[in-house]
Amino acid sequence: MAVTVIHLALSWGLLVLIWLVQIIIYPGFHRVPSEDFRTYHAWYVKRIIAIVLPLMIGEVAAVALWLATAASMATGMAAVLVAVVWAATFLLQVPIHRLLSKGKQTKLINRLVVTNWIRTIAWSLKALMVTVIAAGQLF
Repeated sequence: MAVTVIHLALSWGLLVLIWLVQIIIYPGFHRVPSEDFRTYHAWYVKRIIAIVLPLMIGEVAAVALWLATAASMATGMAAVLVAVVWAATFLLQVPIHRLLSKGKQTKLINRLVVTNWIRTIAWSLKALMVTVIAAGQLF
């Protein structure tokens, strides 16, 4: 039960964060003047990593523990969704951020927003799934 509660907290933390990124932060890159973009982007990346990476590592640990102690179809699906998020992060988002670190490019910002929907949808589905499982355990 404790693992589920921790997993629930991590899932909702990441859910709120990804929706802020999807709706406010990434589209907001368009509003940063080109001459300030490299500095702003470096500032953003340094800070967001300090928030997101510990949450993502915690999520992996929670899913692994959940699988080890309560393996089911739902926990397996949660693990698949986490794998999708990690793949999208390191195969899509990180390379785009590396390119943006060189300077503002509207096409890259648009690609960042579009490809981020993969993570937004995966984390949303996972948060919903963890919430349903937690509710079933609590009630």
